[in-house]
Amino acid sequence: MDDTLRNVIVAKKTDEAHNMASFELVDPAGADLPAFSAGAHVDVTVPGGLVRQYSLCNSATERHRYVIGVWNDANSRGGSKALHVQVNVGDTLQVGAPRNRFRVPRQIKRAILMARGIGVTPILSVADHLKRQDVPFELHYVYAMMSPGSFGEMIAASNFAENVEYYYESSELNKLLNPAAILADRPEETQLFICGVDWWQDPIINIAEQKGWSKERIHVERFTAKVPPAALDKVFEVKIASTGAIYKVPGDKTVTAFLEEQGVKIPTSCEQGMCGACKIKVIEGEADHRDKRLSDEEKAEGYFLACVSRAKSDLLVLNL
Repeated sequence: MDDTLRNVIVAKKTDEAHNMASFELVDPAGADLPAFSAGAHVDVTVPGGLVRQYSLCNSATERHRYVIGVWNDANSRGGSKALHVQVNVGDTLQVGAPRNRFRVPRQIKRAILMARGIGVTPILSVADHLKRQDVPFELHYVYAMMSPGSFGEMIAASNFAENVEYYYESSELNKLLNPAAILADRPEETQLFICGVDWWQDPIINIAEQKGWSKERIHVERFTAKVPPAALDKVFEVKIASTGAIYKVPGDKTVTAFLEEQGVKIPTSCEQGMCGACKIKVIEGEADHRDKRLSDEEKAEGYFLACVSRAKSDLLVLNL
């Protein structure tokens, strides 16, 4: 995988709705950018040096630009706020190579797409791809309460505008999504793609599973991981296999943050258990997995993501 960082210029910044903006990023010399597949995301280095992941919402057929959508989260740890407040047209950012954890299966026959709010960003490129492949699909898009109309112009100008059904959470409009009806009696070959905040999409995923949708047919993209309050967490020890050094991780700090304070640096990026940058092999001990990235096979092989996961046992021996 190409991990090279490259400079890009902000060619366009658009207010899509309340607290939502899109950024068009281009090569400074006008050259093509690395190709990406529908559903992909890029690491973006924001002012202050933080690295955050943002989905590419333009067509994967385009090489001249990357378009990302950013929600100005009130609980932001600095990434989205910096982009909204500090970054303007003409500014330079750094991006990594596109990566994809939300791929469209090669032999897909038909699909249902569901999104809420900023969760539509990876869904947009998936919709464009399906349309170009003549795959039957429908996109059910729920406008977040305070952001009616988000990405409306982008969708209206797309090749899949006719495939989109809109829903409104605001009391004045009040057109609500009915996932049970949408997911009922679908052909076995239908695939579901869904993206939005956990409290919205998890009940829909549960409904799909109750209606017989297999996990292989349900494709989920998450923007945040569910992390229990750190102050309530178990205190445990980690041992660095290469040095034998043992550190006691307090209940209010992550493994990565605490070890960095002790001079043991573990690569991190999203710090939410989603990107996999901090994946480490546990040689001994039982991990308490809290990520949204690792497969059951990777967990069985002993890997865990140190930015969010902790220990069930009193000691973890790490392959560092």
